[in-house]
Amino acid sequence: MEKKDILRAVVAIVLSLAVWVGWMYFFKDHMPQEQKPQQPAATDAAHKAPGDASRQAAPHATGPATPAARPHAVLAAAPAGVEAKDIELKTGVYSVVFTTRGAAIKSFTYAAKKVELVVPKSKYNATGLFDFALHISEDEFLNGSALDSMIWSHAVKENTVVFSATATMQGLPVRIEKVYTLIPGKHHFTVETRIANLGRTPLPLPNKYLIMSPSDFMGPALDFENTYNQVNSMFQINGGFEKPNKGGGFFSKNEGPTAVQKGAVTWVGVSSRYFLIVMLANGFSGTGAIYDNRADRGFRAGMYVPVDSIQPGTTLARSFKVYVGEKNKDLLAEVDKSMVDATDISRWIEPIRDFLLWCLMKINILFGNFGWSLVVFSIVTKLIFLPLTMKSTESMKKMQDLNPKIQEIREKFKDKPDVVNKKIMEMYKKEKVNPLSGCLPLLLQMPFFFALYSALINSVDLWQAPFVLWITDLSLPDTVYAISGFNINILPIFMTATTYLQQRMTTTEGTSQQQKMMMFMPLIFIVIFWNMPSGLVLYWTMQNVLQIGHQLYINKRGDKKKESPSA
Repeated sequence: MEKKDILRAVVAIVLSLAVWVGWMYFFKDHMPQEQKPQQPAATDAAHKAPGDASRQAAPHATGPATPAARPHAVLAAAPAGVEAKDIELKTGVYSVVFTTRGAAIKSFTYAAKKVELVVPKSKYNATGLFDFALHISEDEFLNGSALDSMIWSHAVKENTVVFSATATMQGLPVRIEKVYTLIPGKHHFTVETRIANLGRTPLPLPNKYLIMSPSDFMGPALDFENTYNQVNSMFQINGGFEKPNKGGGFFSKNEGPTAVQKGAVTWVGVSSRYFLIVMLANGFSGTGAIYDNRADRGFRAGMYVPVDSIQPGTTLARSFKVYVGEKNKDLLAEVDKSMVDATDISRWIEPIRDFLLWCLMKINILFGNFGWSLVVFSIVTKLIFLPLTMKSTESMKKMQDLNPKIQEIREKFKDKPDVVNKKIMEMYKKEKVNPLSGCLPLLLQMPFFFALYSALINSVDLWQAPFVLWITDLSLPDTVYAISGFNINILPIFMTATTYLQQRMTTTEGTSQQQKMMMFMPLIFIVIFWNMPSGLVLYWTMQNVLQIGHQLYINKRGDKKKESPSA
């Protein structure tokens, strides 16, 4: 029955196309203008005012001019009884399920991580399909077209799937093809869109462009209420990387449903926390980028492809290389070096981040738990900086010992603050004490801090990595409970307590504003770290604990020196 249904569908489409071409050939030129076929109401609504969306965008967001003429894309009806069919292909890197409904990808499994990247349900009302949609107006870009829901014909040969559909544009018959070619062992594939003019006259596009886009969403399925699990449109325009926020930002008045930027566009795509889908123009350049700016919709980003007209009997073809995978610069560079920026990783922190990840992976071979690997890594970094830390701690201890003399100077010259500062600095110089030495180890840890933050945010290897007890994902805050939307996290509280204890042990006595500020630091830290990934808080807490232990050792050794007769 399945072969008969396919044959029936093919025959119906061929007959429908033949009738349509014959009708157009014999009757179109003899009809009064008002009697020409009208597009369905749904399509009319979709093309009601092409270009209106771009006019509502921010002043800087201006795209290609949109003429008043309305584009038409009336599709041949799907044969009765034909249902959507799935086609599955595997390459070793991807496992892909295509659907004849809309000629789209309905399931895309990234084999290396066994992760499904098509998310059909989310709070953004996105289809999630990798549809590589073709639109002929900005309204279609927002609302879709009949091509998205119709059943396409298809043919499969090895790793290539060819979808085809018949339609009319501007009253002329066309055949539209979407050709997917998977490449075994590679982290990319190709998609080619073809439009064949089956009419007898040139087919002009009213806006002189097509809009092509890969998808309106990107997986995997996450808790999208969490601020870290963000999805973004992205594109490369005039050689620069853009990852816009919906609404245009806090200071922007861009409240239009779309935003448009003019310029030479190399690629467009969608970025999630760990994965990317990037559609690279192959052998041509787009003339602008457009993205969905509605807060409650998906993150579709499209490329304006300039097309003046399609001559009768000819086919317009536009091909794209498509990368789907993790945020890995080496894998992206294998496809095209221009894609590397899509990872959105700071260049200056990247070498440290890569080294840190390498260390964690090696340590994790021994422990099999990234939480314990982070604990060991904290100890290793503490040992590396130990000589500097010892010098800094000893300097801080000397400052504590000098505190009585400092108080005497302040009492003696309490009405002369300039003299107080001068005398104190002279004493520091004489005793070879650096008052800023206590900050140096902290400053040296900051690159590791930012690198670890980048690793926990962007590295899929640390996604869902558990530690112990309630800490089940080091890439997220260690929330144990939520009260009216406010998360209760344990590690930041413990980290704040260790920070306070450390400050009490290292801050000299006195009532200066500097000392009060140092004691106020734990409150600042708990605000900063409250919603940080638990792996990052774990690393910082371990650094505090190790520093407390080291300070106790320094204090005890200093007390022994005082008690010693040789002291």
